[in-house]
Amino acid sequence: MSTKRTAAFGAGVLSALLVGGIAFAPVASAQEVEDEATALQAEGLVDITPVPHVVGSGKDSLIAADLPPDTGSLLHAGVFNAFAEDGHANASTADVRLTLPGAPEIEASLIVADCENLQGSTSIANLRVGDQEIKLDQIQPNQELIPDPLVGVARITLNKQDQNDDGSLSVTALAVDLLNGTQTLDLSKATCTEGDSTEPTDPAEPTDPTDPADPTVEPTDPGEDDGGDNDNAGDRADENGNAPTPVPQPGHLDVTG
Repeated sequence: MSTKRTAAFGAGVLSALLVGGIAFAPVASAQEVEDEATALQAEGLVDITPVPHVVGSGKDSLIAADLPPDTGSLLHAGVFNAFAEDGHANASTADVRLTLPGAPEIEASLIVADCENLQGSTSIANLRVGDQEIKLDQIQPNQELIPDPLVGVARITLNKQDQNDDGSLSVTALAVDLLNGTQTLDLSKATCTEGDSTEPTDPAEPTDPTDPADPTVEPTDPGEDDGGDNDNAGDRADENGNAPTPVPQPGHLDVTG
């Protein structure tokens, strides 16, 4: 591509962005390190406010979006999703069509970035640049892709991973760099921190109840002979249940005269 054509193409892209009315947004200053997810953002001469955008924890979605929302939109997506929680962030864009003036369309049915405990991954389904279908198996970190129609104008980086100064990791599933960083566009970007790895401890198992102390003296059967001298065998019934035969007892009667 000639220098004149490249310059004209760049000017056309920037004009389309400006005329399209995409929101300008100041770059926010980093404060506390938090997990973060956004499905779309752009930086450079034109900043596109991240949409949808979740910081800390939560989820958000945007359905059937065209940006800018007029005829000739640069980007169409069926669904934008963003999700974040402690140590985990996920962003996805479905049914994507990116149209840059003078360049072939970039399409994909699903673009997902996932970041968990400082480990990132990307999955992209049915990626096409113009008429060229891009075969993807396992997407390695920072895999650069420059199809012939984009040579000298733009490049695409898949599974872009950046270690941030605050210790977090950012994963961008598909990053478009236009005119050597003059304008960038990120689709499905997730930033994660190292989550709390402390696992809850199991409650102590209850101990079995102890048996009560054995009695030191066992109760005796009232009908049994305890071996004492005062026991009288004639007081008990025989084995057939008959009353015992009376036994004469010696006695002494006083006689008075």
